Amino acid sequence: MKRFKKLLVATDTRIDEHSVVDEAAELAAHNKAALTIVDVVPEASWIASLVTADLESMREAYTRETQDKLEALATPWRDKGLEITTRVLKGKTSVEVIREVLREKHDLVMAVAKGKGSTRKGFFGYTALDLLRNCPSAVWLVTKESVEKINHVLGCVDVSNDQPVDAELNDKVYEITTSIGQFHEARHSILHAWRMQDEALLSSRLSKSQVAEFVEDHRKATKKRMDEFLKKHGSSVDSDDVQLTKGRPPETIETFVRENSVDLVVMGTLARSGLAGKLIGNTAEQILDRIECSVLAIKPYDFRTSITL
Repeated sequence: MKRFKKLLVATDTRIDEHSVVDEAAELAAHNKAALTIVDVVPEASWIASLVTADLESMREAYTRETQDKLEALATPWRDKGLEITTRVLKGKTSVEVIREVLREKHDLVMAVAKGKGSTRKGFFGYTALDLLRNCPSAVWLVTKESVEKINHVLGCVDVSNDQPVDAELNDKVYEITTSIGQFHEARHSILHAWRMQDEALLSSRLSKSQVAEFVEDHRKATKKRMDEFLKKHGSSVDSDDVQLTKGRPPETIETFVRENSVDLVVMGTLARSGLAGKLIGNTAEQILDRIECSVLAIKPYDFRTSITL
């Protein structure tokens, strides 16, 4: 976990539970990293400006109150020698957090998977998804349960092609997965879900035995690729913590997470749509729609966000 040196944690001071701050502080202490804690005060609606006589004074008071709460969260960790900055931002949460990342060059953002007031259906809220899609740094979305104790970390890799960006993400995912496992003294697994794209087409034109032969050849080639990747990290495809599973990634990962009580999924996010910095990959989106645990999303080095200062 020594990779992260400048952490940003986004919290909501209106609630009583701030375990995400404690997790970020422990990680910062372990990494000897700087930590910034922020909360975001939303812009006032036009209706509020019409019906409230002294809206600006009220907002200033609320901002000061929020800053005091952030300071209260930071004080116990400062007393332990941790370098912590607190800051109140104003505007839309995801946008202002990303702008703070751009200004201060944070390399990891931590936030809750879904805020108390979120109106989005599903396990992840709108702010969380916006951060995954647009934030240039790594994004760790945590749940209360997995923050308390991480027992199993799953790293999802893709060795199906030779693209440099995929190789970069695979290396990062492996290294971070194993280091988090060591940090939390937790089980860690590396999974690659593979399939032969033309299997259905071949099945309609060839015999079962012929199709089975093609599939087996594809499996062997995938196993070889996986083994070559793992050898760089001192592991092998036959290791107990390596999973090479046939199937589509969304369903395969969902099943593994559920059946193996995974607390944290580490994965790369890669958009192949041509809209660099605007979307995460379709596969990553589908995975997020299916799992209910913490997620650490890693971005490629050349990721460009659509948010500007």
